[in-house]
Amino acid sequence: MRADTQADSLEVMMQKHQIYPCYTLALPPFEVKKRALKELKRGDILLLGFERLSLVLLDEKRGNAEVMIEHHHALDRLRIVSLGELTRDHLSKKYQVVTAILGEVPCKKLEVGHVIGAMDLDFGHLDIIAGKKKIAEGSLVNTDGRIALQINEVLPSL
Repeated sequence: MRADTQADSLEVMMQKHQIYPCYTLALPPFEVKKRALKELKRGDILLLGFERLSLVLLDEKRGNAEVMIEHHHALDRLRIVSLGELTRDHLSKKYQVVTAILGEVPCKKLEVGHVIGAMDLDFGHLDIIAGKKKIAEGSLVNTDGRIALQINEVLPSL
């Protein structure tokens, strides 16, 4: 077997058999009016109302954690700064809980101070989830000094 083929096979095998639990790396969940979500279109800007950029690790079974980005020799690392309870969906007739997801992150242990290895964070491609359904794709932007989410593509609803 050629070395590149063997390496590719090993990578696929390791992805199928994960050693550590995976968590969803996302912006903290926020609320948007349901009507605004229905009228969402490409180029729209959602002001998030965050004072600073923070990220969370989410998992339905094991809880969640707030993480802080650390830059280390041109690579990004995540440090767990606090642990929290499971996020509950807000029950409101006017608002929907929305989450902007960066991707999945394997994490050996979920405890304060633990550093998650080097990774390349891409804030230009976020999956926007509402009600456990992907509704759009977007990117993080700076609008008048505030953190905002720009809609790049709206997915058709089924």
